[in-house]
Amino acid sequence: MRLLYIRTSFVQSFTEPSINNMSLEKYISEPREIFHSQESVFAKLSNLKNLEQFVSADKIEELNKKGVETKGFKVDDFQATEDRCSFKISPVGNVGIAIVNREPFKTIKFQGEKSVPFPATFWVQLLPTEENSCKIRLTLHADLNPMIKMMVGGYLEKGIEKLADMLVAIDYSLE
Repeated sequence: MRLLYIRTSFVQSFTEPSINNMSLEKYISEPREIFHSQESVFAKLSNLKNLEQFVSADKIEELNKKGVETKGFKVDDFQATEDRCSFKISPVGNVGIAIVNREPFKTIKFQGEKSVPFPATFWVQLLPTEENSCKIRLTLHADLNPMIKMMVGGYLEKGIEKLADMLVAIDYSLE
């Protein structure tokens, strides 16, 4: 009974990102544990230049070997600065993302840029569990009309979980 209480209180301790337009579709990953400090995970994910090392074909294959399902995940033409990145991803096409807010060690808020096929905002939330581990939860708010929702809603639900699995498999050791 106590374990259930702790688990419930942990899930409730993730704060819900606020958003002005409540007609947006919301996709939330299950919380996952990362065995690195909250600070090192934040440092790696809050600089989009760091993502390039994880999207190469070799890294995707390495994730497959670790048991992370990446079937159909392919990134091409990746370009990044600390705050922005753009790339081509199958089956979506060209995507641009910018970091619009960082709350040190807790939250990174991303927003899709003009090349994203629909308006979207994405949060990475981190919560410490122990000195050298933390929990991560991903939230995607996407402004989808009913037709687009029918076509991509299932992909977004699966995609947010797949992305969470991929983020757990990353080595966050500071170099």
